[in-house]
Amino acid sequence: MTQPLPLRRPALDIGSTLPEALLAEFAAASSRRDAERALPYEAVEQLKQSRFGAIRLPVELGGAGATLEESVGAILQLAIADSNIAHIWRNHFMLVERLTLHGVTNPVLRQLRDDVANGALIGLAGAEAVRTQAGGSIASGSKVVADGEGYRFSARKVYSTGSIFADWIVTYGELEDGTRVNIVVPRSREGITLIDDWDGMGQRLTGTGTTIFDNVAIAANEIVHPSDLKPHLNFMSSTIAQLVLTTVISGIAAAIARDATAVLRNRDRTFYYAPTELAKEDPILLTLLGQLEAEAFGVEAIVLSAARYLDRAALAIDGAEDALPAVEASALAAAKAKVVVDALAQRAGGALFDVAGASATLRSLNLDRHWRNLRTVASHNPASYKAFVVGNHVLNGVPVPAQGLF
Repeated sequence: MTQPLPLRRPALDIGSTLPEALLAEFAAASSRRDAERALPYEAVEQLKQSRFGAIRLPVELGGAGATLEESVGAILQLAIADSNIAHIWRNHFMLVERLTLHGVTNPVLRQLRDDVANGALIGLAGAEAVRTQAGGSIASGSKVVADGEGYRFSARKVYSTGSIFADWIVTYGELEDGTRVNIVVPRSREGITLIDDWDGMGQRLTGTGTTIFDNVAIAANEIVHPSDLKPHLNFMSSTIAQLVLTTVISGIAAAIARDATAVLRNRDRTFYYAPTELAKEDPILLTLLGQLEAEAFGVEAIVLSAARYLDRAALAIDGAEDALPAVEASALAAAKAKVVVDALAQRAGGALFDVAGASATLRSLNLDRHWRNLRTVASHNPASYKAFVVGNHVLNGVPVPAQGLF
């Protein structure tokens, strides 16, 4: 039921997928796109052509063999240029890890891996409209109904980040015996409708809308059972998704520092009671700018450090011993990273206007997009819950939530 992409191209290197000129192009258009709510189809296509989404694949499979630390570093560079574009790839990197890298035998997943090597983007349409119960457990999802040798699937999914740009879509459903499964289908499958109805104040261009599955035909080998995946792989790959969000916020913090430098350099007015006649020589403003630069440096170091824990977890999953301790350690590292990065970035979003002055509030500059975007990303999972889990684990030994979304 799947249509393969053309034959794989030669192996790539990470640097070739995100050249400086391309990042500069994305950055130059980011404010206009945000203001006009113009979805970045062309930019995503450019990244597909450069096979950005293949960097995590091994070299022998057409990728760059990137570590997760290197992948997070690449996502960070993309987020500095345009946080919306980086966010679009969040679920892709999670699903590449989950479905293509660790002992793949399913022919559909092999086709998925080959398509990723050619530049394909994987989207996720997993969230039910209201499916989380008190206590954090996940309630039953949309039913996957047997139909001859295959299945039929109908559902309405929300928060389908990236799917509107995707070549493949992964969703979740529940078999008639109650087993929760992954469903992997081409974006072009009849009965799939993607709606750009995301109405958030920020990250407006991520395609985080609704996906409708209307009696979609599903082949038996497009169903991925929990037993098809290595132990703790769902848990570990979900942590990738969370760390990517924090990486996007880190990129926004760096973009804030970049834009603060530009507006201060061009600021030609100041207060009569300011300590200097020129704003760019004002020690108060220079100190603020230095603080923003230092915080951008700090949040980059934090997310890269957390990514190293994920690399250890990935190695443990493929090893002979129980991977749970390493996987749990990576989730704790990502949680700690979020608590600190969220706080620093949100402060930076306000401090930008202290550096820039009232003229920087002009809508034509659209500098408020940085705060709107980072506040929207940070709201996915509040940092207070992360801090609680870390404290409860450290003091009381309570396990970290392992069902995803943490």
